[in-house]
Amino acid sequence: MKKVINFAKEFAVPILALGMPFMAYAQIPSPTAPTQGNVPQSNINSLQTVLNTVCIVFSWMFYFLIALAVVFIVVAAFKYLTAGGDAEKVKGAGQTLLYAAIAVGVALLARAIPLIVASFLGAGTLSTC
Repeated sequence: MKKVINFAKEFAVPILALGMPFMAYAQIPSPTAPTQGNVPQSNINSLQTVLNTVCIVFSWMFYFLIALAVVFIVVAAFKYLTAGGDAEKVKGAGQTLLYAAIAVGVALLARAIPLIVASFLGAGTLSTC
């Protein structure tokens, strides 16, 4: 667990730096919803709308985790190349590859969860997945 925390401390800043341009897109103001009196109207019309929104969120999660897995693989390759025969460094590189495999597995789950939820709720097909 200590190695995971140290790894997170080491790579938190570069990962956040790569994510900052994507966060800037969140600052675009959305148009205000038309209101009737003082009560704002909701854009949620059906279960299908909610599931499509969930699908979009999980789709972004999928792409982020795949990119994270690629970063883990590059870091593992660097660790292997610079290990110089040291068994502890090679073991650390193997653990980094394990983290990459876990990131890919979670990404695949993120892609599958909206489809599974939609089939259980009987929402039909999701247009954004």
